[in-house]
Amino acid sequence: MAVTAARGEIAAVIVAAGRGERAGGATHGPKQYRIVGGRPVIRRTIEAFAAHPGIGRIVVAIHADDDALFAAAAGDLAARVAVVHGGATRQDSTLRALQALAEAAPQAVLIHDGVRPFVDRALLDRVVEVVAAGHGALPALPVADTLKRAASTDIAGTVDRA
Repeated sequence: MAVTAARGEIAAVIVAAGRGERAGGATHGPKQYRIVGGRPVIRRTIEAFAAHPGIGRIVVAIHADDDALFAAAAGDLAARVAVVHGGATRQDSTLRALQALAEAAPQAVLIHDGVRPFVDRALLDRVVEVVAAGHGALPALPVADTLKRAASTDIAGTVDRA
């Protein structure tokens, strides 16, 4: 699939200001800085967007307390992105990142959750092609895993996805 956007016309916002409390953030630190396959989650996410030829500017929204964690996790990629401090909610963090892009006035902005590191090139190609043509896009992938319903500490059943 051909990507029709020139570099810089499309920007990306990576929202990574959360604390990961449901995933044990208080004990293990925020999810975006945990190591998966030898690299921090946030680095994997940035790599996917930075490698795409149709994506220019990248803004990452991080928690105000995470400057050192981000710098260590991003390493050499820190120079490729602009960093803003997020707000109290995901929406506030997204808004701050979008405001950082306002002067650049990109044609479109892709917004991605920083703890979803396995976005692949084919998906980005499809999204970039659609938004470069002036359309909106909300990518979704089918769930392949078995889903279980829990009741307290017991499995109450399997969710029928037929």
